[in-house]
Amino acid sequence: MNSYEIIMTPDATTDLVELRDDIADVLLVPDTALSYIRAIRKEISKLSEMPGRIKPVDDEPWHSRGIREIMAKNFYVYYRIDEETKRVYIMNVIYNKRDQLRQLANMKLD
Repeated sequence: MNSYEIIMTPDATTDLVELRDDIADVLLVPDTALSYIRAIRKEISKLSEMPGRIKPVDDEPWHSRGIREIMAKNFYVYYRIDEETKRVYIMNVIYNKRDQLRQLANMKLD
């Protein structure tokens, strides 16, 4: 079975840093922040095997670009697959209570 390399985009990295900082500094629960980040990263790492098992999101323009989503804790992790290079690009990590389409409108697709 072929393994895919996981690439965190700058946007996804920023999302995780902001998540960590919000939980640790605003809610004042640094242990919970660490737990959330670890759980999200664990789910992301599972995408190294068969990332195509998840269908692309239904909404355009993300569907035609092959953007997919998984749930990790209370967050959606958006990603795309580059089959040619065997890479999975993690695009964004967005809290599930937020308006996903509005948040995705800011996603850099290229």
